[in-house]
Amino acid sequence: MLRMSKHTNLIDPPSSFEELKLLIHSEIQQIEQGKQVDTWAIYTRLSREETHGYSYSLEIQPDRAEAYAREKGATQIKLYSDPYKTGRNSRRKELQRLVADIKARRVKTVVVHRLDRLYRNLESQLEFVRLCKKYHVQFISVTEQIDPETWWGRLVLYVLGAMAEMYVRQTSERTREAKAERIRRGLPNGNIPLGYCNGLCSTCADAHGPDYCPRVGNIDRADSQRGRIAVAHPIDRHVIPLVANLYLQHWSYREIASHLNCNRFTLPDGSVVKFRPRSISTEKNTGNEFTADSIRALIATPFHAGLVARYPRPALDMEDDLENPHKVKSPRPEISARQILEIQQGQHEALISVETWQRLQQIRKGKSRTPTKSSRPRNESLLTGIAQCWECYQHDGRVSPLRGSTGSTKATRYYRCATLQNRYVKKSKRTASALSPQADGLTGELLARHTRSCLRAEQMEAQLQDLIEKLVIPAKWYEAIMAYYLSGEGLSEFEREGHNLRASLARYRQLYLNDHIGQAEFDTQALHLGRQLQGLKPSARTEAQGILPQLRDFPELWAQLTNGEKRNLLGRMFQVIYFDSQGKMQEVVAHAPFKELLGL
Repeated sequence: MLRMSKHTNLIDPPSSFEELKLLIHSEIQQIEQGKQVDTWAIYTRLSREETHGYSYSLEIQPDRAEAYAREKGATQIKLYSDPYKTGRNSRRKELQRLVADIKARRVKTVVVHRLDRLYRNLESQLEFVRLCKKYHVQFISVTEQIDPETWWGRLVLYVLGAMAEMYVRQTSERTREAKAERIRRGLPNGNIPLGYCNGLCSTCADAHGPDYCPRVGNIDRADSQRGRIAVAHPIDRHVIPLVANLYLQHWSYREIASHLNCNRFTLPDGSVVKFRPRSISTEKNTGNEFTADSIRALIATPFHAGLVARYPRPALDMEDDLENPHKVKSPRPEISARQILEIQQGQHEALISVETWQRLQQIRKGKSRTPTKSSRPRNESLLTGIAQCWECYQHDGRVSPLRGSTGSTKATRYYRCATLQNRYVKKSKRTASALSPQADGLTGELLARHTRSCLRAEQMEAQLQDLIEKLVIPAKWYEAIMAYYLSGEGLSEFEREGHNLRASLARYRQLYLNDHIGQAEFDTQALHLGRQLQGLKPSARTEAQGILPQLRDFPELWAQLTNGEKRNLLGRMFQVIYFDSQGKMQEVVAHAPFKELLGL
């Protein structure tokens, strides 16, 4: 309502009586809103490193803060709590909810038990106090009794905030030193990888699920020294030698994962089990099946060879943005986080020899060559990842992918059923290990359904090509596709620019209606902004015009793509395509909206 003078820092008075009335009415509304808000916000936080202190507990913090608020006459109290969250930054769900309520003027006073419960980052703490002041919200720390409006209160705020941040930095340094010392003593840092457990059987909640480990609920294992040393898991210890043996025979990560997922194994004691996965870095169950990534992690870790390793760690993350915390990028190590900085002999039992682990790493590094560096071009089977066996699905609903392969001359390409390949073809070429898969009672029936073991890739991909040729991109999609061609943000960037231009046009219109600018100036600005709005469409950009012919003829565009680009596109179009034992397409499950576009 009030206008700043162009030549001075003074505020121009209202130009009319109506403008003065509107200004007074707005000020009265803000005052009345401030009087109506009587909510006291209590914020609590507890990090994982501070759970030992009673004065910091999540029970005592709100009790003392609420008692203080009631004593000061609070009638409406709202609790915001972030358990097990660091105070280094603002990436906390409840803190962001508090910030949103402050900006929406739903909070009168913010109360914390201690200043470091809010932040252990001085700059972020001062930014939060400035936010409270901006929205006329009182900030109170019960223990320190700080009044940020006084010079003494601000001095105490700075000193205590700096001390809270110093605690974080010192703790980080001590933690790094303690982890390095544990490595030198042969003890692991963090969670224990698959193949081991902590040996505390009496209190164990098996991460694999119930009825898996036979020792759950028994007495603790003495060799674990009360959980200090990792001990071999009675079931999972057999997975590691099996995986190592398969990898030494040049099985791929995906083949090993499928072998473990599709079979049950007879252990040396005669028991039959189906191995269950667990994350290499957490104690949580990662699902019902092994994946290529989980097998890769098992191959890479030296822990199974009786060794412990130290890896690069990122620098202490103190960067923050109070109102947009998730846009702040955390620092990363200067070198790869997988690179081993230090390796020591561990105190735990080895499940494979050091020599075996070293041979595994040599094979792994040999497989890491990119297609451009490899002497032989990489075979990228077009249907890998979306093609599945119809016979296996019809038999018992199992998921059995079709894997791409080549003939002996490398000229003919095939697809093979994973179930058939794992259970029959492998037997004549590879020896798994001392742990052989348990015989499947449905083997004969399942084998009978597969009349052919190799499906010609040309035949299957030709059927896909016929399906692709039916696809016509709707004209209403052109603008969105061209927008992503021009910018990674797509239409959102153009919509944001359009919103700003329309807001400028509305502002000039209001200035004209209030007689602050003349008709000629308004017409000039309106013409200029209108021309910008017309040229804001992606199709109006010269650089986007070149892709229009390709959008109108999708089959021609498809023909110009590489196999890798086609596979990425197919993954977005289709969930699964089933082929029978003759290589004929039987069922297509497409993602929306491609289902309608393809007429499925």
